[in-house]
Amino acid sequence: MRTFILGGVIIMFILTQLWRGGSAMRTVDGDGSGYYAYLTAVMIHHTTDFTTIYELEKSRRGLDYTAHYFHEKDGKMVNKYYLGTALMLLPFFLLASMYSFITGMPVDGYNILFQYAVSMGAAIYLALGLLATRKLLATFHIRKEVQLITLIALLFGTNLFYYSFLHPSHSHVYSFAAIAVFALMLRRFFVEASLRSLFFAALLLGLVMLIRPTNVLVVAAAPFLAGNFEILKLRLGQLFSKPGLLLLLFAFFGSVFFIQPLFNYIQTGEWFLWSYNKEGFRFENPALYSFLFSYRKGFFVYTPLMFLIIPALFKLFQLSRYYLFTFVFYFLVVTLFLSSWWNWYFGDSYGMRAMIDHFSLLSIPLALFFNQLYYIKYGKAFLFVVLGFLVLLNLTQTYQYQAGILHPDSMTKEKYWHIFFKTSNEYKNIFGSLPEPFYGDLNQKTSLTFLNDMETPSKFWTSNGLVTSENAYSGSNVAGLNQSNIYSPTLVLQVKDFDSTACEKYVSVSLMFKEIDENAVENALLVYAATDKSNQLSFYKTFKVKQIPDTQINEWRNAVFGFKVPAWINRSRMIKVYVWNKEAGNFQLDDFEVNIYNFEP
Repeated sequence: MRTFILGGVIIMFILTQLWRGGSAMRTVDGDGSGYYAYLTAVMIHHTTDFTTIYELEKSRRGLDYTAHYFHEKDGKMVNKYYLGTALMLLPFFLLASMYSFITGMPVDGYNILFQYAVSMGAAIYLALGLLATRKLLATFHIRKEVQLITLIALLFGTNLFYYSFLHPSHSHVYSFAAIAVFALMLRRFFVEASLRSLFFAALLLGLVMLIRPTNVLVVAAAPFLAGNFEILKLRLGQLFSKPGLLLLLFAFFGSVFFIQPLFNYIQTGEWFLWSYNKEGFRFENPALYSFLFSYRKGFFVYTPLMFLIIPALFKLFQLSRYYLFTFVFYFLVVTLFLSSWWNWYFGDSYGMRAMIDHFSLLSIPLALFFNQLYYIKYGKAFLFVVLGFLVLLNLTQTYQYQAGILHPDSMTKEKYWHIFFKTSNEYKNIFGSLPEPFYGDLNQKTSLTFLNDMETPSKFWTSNGLVTSENAYSGSNVAGLNQSNIYSPTLVLQVKDFDSTACEKYVSVSLMFKEIDENAVENALLVYAATDKSNQLSFYKTFKVKQIPDTQINEWRNAVFGFKVPAWINRSRMIKVYVWNKEAGNFQLDDFEVNIYNFEP
């Protein structure tokens, strides 16, 4: 089975790279750029200050780049992510460096060899995680055929596939592998009383937390892995009766995890930093229901294979109440904690990506359930039909996300069913964005409000397209956008007229629109544009005005937007907010309101 798993992963790696083609050059992207930045900063630029990487990233990105994973501290640029992912990719980075040098390619950390190296590293760690998961399942006396079925379902029926092959620079496949091996070692300690496995578990826990500190939640699975209360009590009693052993285990754990505090100290002179500078948890109000069931990113909606955990709980109950209660305890600890993060859906992502890290443990009740079905008449056929459908659904949704059919962060029930099992080009990039969440407070005292009701002249607004209409939303004037007028009245702010602050801004926009022709607003964009002292664009961000295509006409509807933008500082010159009628559709606007807040985390 080991050869089958390794061979299958290698074949998938090759096929995926061939399918991706030129897009492989964007392997290191999104949050993955932050995890990867340790390698380029230290190995290429020989520094612990990420300022150079920030400037490099900025030159490679669009004008809406905000480097959300970097922030300044005492004049140095700090990386909010931990370095565990970079540490795991180091051998592949060194291999790409060597081949780049031999072939005369720039050893810059970003050429195509480095991109492939990241993909190769993800594939190898995926294989390692799957092999460890198989061995973990074997300790629960699950037959080999079911072990293999479970692994295939886990890979092709969940977003593990996407974050292993299509977006491998994110941390999740590396966490999956590290947690799988950690869980296997801890299980062996409980079942076999193996101190060697316990020391390996201590090392791996250090790595697990070095990848993502919230991965410490995996220790909540320890009672479940023990198998029964007597074993748990016995093993813990053996540990706590030997303080020297506990101290040695902590030293093993610390030898890995404390690489991060050491890096922090070298960089800033401080051992421990809250690197997530402007982010935090809302433990008083966890978004548990949305985390599990919402159409925006719900775990069970976008990874429906995991919904089978619910009937699998009955199998756990059959085995023992201890298994049931300890697994439910672990699952609730993980989901309650993760759903308390201020951005409970974790930004742009396919599905609930934060749960991928725990898939090896979540596969245990699934495999036990599958194992039971395997022995029931017609159970095997039922299992194959259900798993076949769930795999097909997941692979379809994976393609939809990769192709821009699934919106990266703003899905709703209406949007989900609008594109259910749809893969044609006409469904690509058709959805608008919901307002961005924020962590902190919007300073109402210093807020700026600019309302254009299309009636009252204002020095801050241009008067593009103003016409009289008997069917205005309010008053008697509207802004008419059509082939001869593709720009709405524009809010124009000279930054010098307002206080420059070092804090970010949050822009909230509301406007009314009425389509004269069907889907006239489909490709219209709200634009926020900032220029610098040289009158060059320094920041540019756009949003679709309409959330979803429809055939509704001649009715006023509301569009709302909310987004963060960089601080207005001395080098800023002008801010503009307007609607761009990109496809020259025929529609009207009224009551265009822009509110700008100082954003204070």
